[in-house]
Formats: sequence, C-alpha cells, structure tokens
Amino acid sequence: MVSLAAIGFLASLLVVAGGTLAGAAEPNGSTLWWSVPAVPVQPSLGLLPALFAYYGGLIVLVRAWLLLRRFHQSNPMTLGAVAMIIVMWAVPMLLGPPLGSRDVYAYAAQGRMAEQGLDVYEQGPADLGSDPVLDAVDPLYLDAPVVYGPVFVSMASQASSFAGGKLITAVYLFRAMAVVGLLAASVGVWDLARSLGRDPVDALILAIANPLVLFHLVAGAHNEAIMLGFLVSGVAIGRRPGLRHVGIALCAFASAVKLPAILAVAFLAWPWAIEARTWRHRIARLALCGAEALAVVALTGRVTGWGWGWVNALASNQPVDAYLSVTSVLGGAISLATGLNPETVLEIARLGGLLLAGGVTMVLLLRRHETWPTALGWSLVLWALMHPTTQPWYLTWGLLFLAAATAGERNRVFLSGCALALFAVLPIGPQLGFVVLDANGVEQIVIGCLALAVLTFSPGRPIRPRFRTDLDDQTVSVVVPTRSEAANIGPFIDRLTSAVADVEERNLPAVQLLFVDDSDDQTPQVIEARQHQMLSTSPAPGSPTVTVELLHRSPEQRWGGLGGAVVDGFAIAAGSTVVVMDGDLQHPAERIVDLLGRLDHQVGISIASRRVAGGHDGDGLTVPRRALSLACSTAARLLFPARLGRVNDPLSGFFAVDLRRIDLNRLRPDGFKILVELLATHPELGVSEVPFRFASRSQGLSKASFSEGARFAGHLIDVRIRQLKPWAGAFVGQLGPQGPQPQPARNG
Repeated sequence: MVSLAAIGFLASLLVVAGGTLAGAAEPNGSTLWWSVPAVPVQPSLGLLPALFAYYGGLIVLVRAWLLLRRFHQSNPMTLGAVAMIIVMWAVPMLLGPPLGSRDVYAYAAQGRMAEQGLDVYEQGPADLGSDPVLDAVDPLYLDAPVVYGPVFVSMASQASSFAGGKLITAVYLFRAMAVVGLLAASVGVWDLARSLGRDPVDALILAIANPLVLFHLVAGAHNEAIMLGFLVSGVAIGRRPGLRHVGIALCAFASAVKLPAILAVAFLAWPWAIEARTWRHRIARLALCGAEALAVVALTGRVTGWGWGWVNALASNQPVDAYLSVTSVLGGAISLATGLNPETVLEIARLGGLLLAGGVTMVLLLRRHETWPTALGWSLVLWALMHPTTQPWYLTWGLLFLAAATAGERNRVFLSGCALALFAVLPIGPQLGFVVLDANGVEQIVIGCLALAVLTFSPGRPIRPRFRTDLDDQTVSVVVPTRSEAANIGPFIDRLTSAVADVEERNLPAVQLLFVDDSDDQTPQVIEARQHQMLSTSPAPGSPTVTVELLHRSPEQRWGGLGGAVVDGFAIAAGSTVVVMDGDLQHPAERIVDLLGRLDHQVGISIASRRVAGGHDGDGLTVPRRALSLACSTAARLLFPARLGRVNDPLSGFFAVDLRRIDLNRLRPDGFKILVELLATHPELGVSEVPFRFASRSQGLSKASFSEGARFAGHLIDVRIRQLKPWAGAFVGQLGPQGPQPQPARNG
C-alpha cells in the first residue's frame, strides 16, 4: 500500500513537472512554484521531453489507480488508508499550475468582472480593458458572457475580491473551493454506495482517487467540483426517508452553480410521484417538486443579486468550437461527405444530440426508477457526451454516481472511459498541439509515442496454481447456477433424477446436485424445500444417490455473474467430475451420460454442442438471438483461433469437465459464458463435442440481454489481454471473494 501511494505521488509529480515545462507555466517566471502563462503558449525548451514526462506520468498514475483497486479487492482497505493515498496523489496537482485547460483563469476574470460591477451575463472578460488578469484567458472566452449560475458567479466574485488582483492567489482559492466540493461529494459517494449495498471504499477509489477527477477538478479547478459537492450530497440525502425535499433543494442549489444538476430533481421526484395511487396525485407531487426547485433557484438569484440573467445567457450562448465535441465531429463528417453547408449541418447535429440525450433520459427516468441513481449517472454522462462543447471533465457529472452504484463490479467501460478521457487533452489545452506539430518532426513525435506505449506494457505476475486435490472419484457433481428460477426447480430436479439413473453404467454411486443461487426471489426456499423432500425418498435399486445442496450467494458475494457462480461451485464441489448446466430446462439432462462418457485422460472437457451434426438450436432461440449467438461464436473463435477454433459451440452453457485438471486461479469469468473462459485459459485440455437440441424455456425469463452481450464482448477482450504476456497485467479484473469460500447448505 505504501508503495502504491509513493508511485502515485511520483506519477502526479511527473505530470505536473511535465505540464509546467510544456507550457502550463510561463518559462521565465520567477515565482516559487509556477507563474501564469501568456497567450499564445510559450513552452520551455525541449517540448517533446516535457510531453514525454507529462504523458508518462499520466500512464503511471492510471496504472497506480488500477493497482489500487486490485490491492483493495484482495486486501480490503480502510477509509483512512484510501484517504491518505488520495491526498498524496492530489498534493502535486494542488500546488502546481492549472492543467488541461485555461478555464480557471476565465473564472478569475469573470469574478473580477462581478467584483467591479460589470454584468457578467451580458459582457465578456474583454470589457475589463487592460486588466492583467486577461493575459492568461483563452481567447475563445474573452468576449463570451458567463453561462454559470448565480451561486458560482457570487463565489467567483468573493474569490477575486479576496485575492486582491493576484491571479495565482485566485487560482488557489478556486482550488480550495474545488477541494471542499470534492470532500462533500466524497461523503455523498460513501453514503450512496452504502445505501445501494455497494463497497463504499471501492466507490471512493473509483470516484475520488480517479486520475480524471484529480487532474481536472483539482489541478484544473473546474467548477464541476463545487456543483458535485451539492449534487451528490443532495442525491444521497434525498434517498433517506423523509428527506426527499431536502435533497431536491440541494440539487436545485447545485444547478445554480452549473445547470446539468437540475436533472437530479426529476430523478428524485419521479420515484416519489409514482408511489401515489392516482395520476392526479402523481402530477401534484411532480408539480410540488418542480415548484420547490424553481423557488430555490429563484431565491439564489435574488440573494446573490444576479436574478435570471444566467438563463438568458445560456439561451443565447453560441457554443465554442470544441475539438472533442461528438456532435461537432459528426456534423463535420456529414458535411464533408455530402457537401452540405457546414453551419447548417452542425446546428442539426447539435440539436439531434440534445434530442437524443433528452429522449434517453426520459426512458431512463420512466423505466429505471427502481435503480434511478445509476440511471441518473448514465443520463448525465450522455448529456456530457452530447453537449455542443464536450470536454473531458464533463464526464465527472455522472461518473461519481456510477462509481457509487457499481462499486465492486469490473466496470470495464468506466475504467477505460476515464483513462481515454484523461489522455484527450494537452497540458494547457489544444493550442499546444499546433506548437508540437510546428516545432517537431513527425519522426520525433512517432518515436515519443512508441516510447510512451512501452510504458503501458505490464507483464503479468506468475499465477500460483490452485488445483483441487480433495475430490471424490466416485461422485459426479452437477453445478447449476440459478437466478430467479423458482418455477423451474421442481421439474428440473425431477428430470435430472430420472436421467442420472443411467449413471450406474460408470459405476458412480453418488450424484451431487449443487445449486449456486444468486436469486432475490423464492428460488432458495424452493430448493431447500426439495432438499427436505428428497431426504425421505430412497433411490431406486441400482440408481445413484442424488443429494441436493445449495450455495446461496448474498449480493456482496455475487462476483463474475453466472460464470463466477460456476467457479464458486467448482471450489466446493465434491466430485472429481463436474457437469455444468442451466436450471431452466433448456439443457436436456438425458445428455449428461453422453458427456460423462467422453471424458478420459485425453479429453478434459466434453461439450454439449448445437453446432455439430445432430445438434440444433431447436425452439430455444429466436432468429435474432440465433444470429447474435453465431456472431458471438465467430468473434470468440477469431480472437482465439488456436484455443477456440477447435470448438464448434464455444458459447455452450452445458458441458462436463474433469475438475482435477482445472486451475481455479486462472479463472476470472464475467457474465454467463464460462466455457469461453475455461477453453481460453486451459488450452492443454482435450475437447470433445456431443450433439444436443436446445429446448425452449417453459417458465421464467431469459437472462440474455443487450447488457449481457456487451458484458460478453468485454469479457472476450479481457481474456485476450490476460493471455498476452506483455499486457497480462493491463486490466484489473474482479478476482472474486477472497479467503474461505461460503459453505453450501446440505440435505443431510
């Protein structure tokens, strides 16, 4: 842990030093730490070495962040330990010059305007005349009115007044406000994660130790930090019984810093509204929440003296030409391809982006009210991406909510999105890019990029093997992962009990039927009832004894989805031979004997296949799902031509395996395709396929969904990375529960 803190601190120091030399500070400044740069950018000598230090530091900082998560997964950390690490990583960025943009200099100029009585919602900083504060302001904002709420303008005015015209002092004051905002947001993230049954320490690692947050909200001092302090606190408080309206008031107050926070008011109000029995009462509740939010915003405008001018400024604001704007890039591409007027296409693209964000927000609001903090996070992220002037720090609007709502999960999209956004800006904004291109040859830039790529190599540590040695050769274990299958349990047990009567041919007197259950319904109770029923039932003469056992995983133990359930089943199975199958009656239990018959010293995995002669999807898959299944199988075989190319149906969930030959420490599944994980991580095992016909589901709902498909795609990439030695440690996977495994409930 100490080494992680030191690595992150040195990486942060390297980022600040590289950014300072690359133009974030005036080259000939005489101040102790840094001096305000002028426009245009004037980097120090040796720009490429400075950028190498800057980007190299970012790479190491991201790696330290990922390693911190990995360390916490295997050695749970305390709040104090994580807080200490965050502080160490933040100190260099707190003391160095602003990085990533010049926005904080614009804040200081806007505060100076407000202090001098200028109308910040009608005039731009250029109206300050020859004030030295303008020297560092991005030219894009010199004539632009303020688009922030009255609360932030009032705070900027106070900071400017206190700084007394000293720009560096003003920057530190804005940073101090950002740090206070992040502290409040941290408390909100912690509380929100706990209320959602998530790991609050992991939530803080994802949210506050996040390099994207440290870089843009601490070093960059963006006012998102102040907004998020009120916003996340408001959501956390608003979820508590009887405090909904306090939360709405705080979220409305946050919108008076920056407008996107107003979305939280709708997500707080709607779950309360639908609790009412009639539409009249629902509308009344929504109207009450809206009136409350409007009153709070109106009151802030009146108290600060800025009224509603910021709304007019927002309505008449002309978006700047942001090179990261999704809608601007799309509009430019369409214009280039069609020859249409660029300005018209750009306006249409921007409007389309906002309409898309609004439409998706409505769907999330109406259909995801039970998990609305997650829906709010995704909605805010989408608005950030569709904003006409998208900037990387806009992603923080929703990332803190997603961190709290998904802590403990793999979060591939979260991790990769934050890392990519972090590398999307230069130390002092996009203007430096032109300096780099003008002052350096292509060969130098390419060599520098290759050198940075080497820093991302991460040879994986040797994995200590873990093979089961306590297995019974006279027992067959049938591992059945279940989730919300209460209606299918009885018919499944009856069918399997009847089918395994033929197991006597292999001289196996015992069958362990092990359910690994992730349900929140009555499924575990139904399984336990059948346990007691089977205790009083004797097997037919010559038939193997069938015992039913249950491992019910609590929410905090549910790592890796269905695949993780299977691995937990492997860890406690009694038999040396294990059959894995679903409990929804789509896998014919009659094929178990055929699967067992194929296992020998050469074949370690026998697979029930739909893609060999005699196999068929039957009625189990619709045409679109069958096409998707074939596409996923093809993608898997393309990624693993040697390991999966030999298998016709690598997505099968019905197979038998010799558990003595499975190294449990190699398995890090995610989702419901555990066979891909087994085949890719155990290429030494021989494979045989048995045809079967996939049956239709008689009761319950399929677990297949778009999110599971995306999860499978991420899992494929994850497995591919783990099998490439130079990159084996690049991804921080979820290792599953550590320490003693939970014991199953046994029937006798």
